[in-house]
Amino acid sequence: MRRSPWNDGLAVPYHTISIEIYRLLCLVQASPSLERNKSRFHLELRTEHQESEVGRLLIFIAAAIRNMIDQNPSRADYWLRGIGSDVVGVLTPDLSQSKGKEELHFREGCHKIIHCDSINFDYRSKKPRRGDALNPKIHLYGTFRRKNWKATLDVYRFIDLASVVNV
Repeated sequence: MRRSPWNDGLAVPYHTISIEIYRLLCLVQASPSLERNKSRFHLELRTEHQESEVGRLLIFIAAAIRNMIDQNPSRADYWLRGIGSDVVGVLTPDLSQSKGKEELHFREGCHKIIHCDSINFDYRSKKPRRGDALNPKIHLYGTFRRKNWKATLDVYRFIDLASVVNV
């Protein structure tokens, strides 16, 4: 499907993607404020849905945007050109090596979200449990060519860049 002359792959309208970007932003922003709310029912809703919804939104946004970038790379370069750096986190391509951290660029960040084996959330609590308040950072883990990798994603920076890649 890449660079197909007949179609645009997933062909998800950007408006649909931008709504999901907004939902991701709202979830990450609201997570800590629910602590102050003290409503047991609100906290139960957060515990029930927070991680699965953040994961679902990340995967949808990453897959749709990476498809858009792959279909029209020069247009994506155009949108990203005016914003400075496209770094969204840090990549450790081989966890068995003590050094070797690299910048995680936006397209590769999308790729790591799509292909990760697990997502670990960064919680504000020192003794975190599922459903606790989130920090805007996510740790992705996976394997490539028999090497275990880790990508730490700055969710706000990912949202910023996803918002401008209107290809």
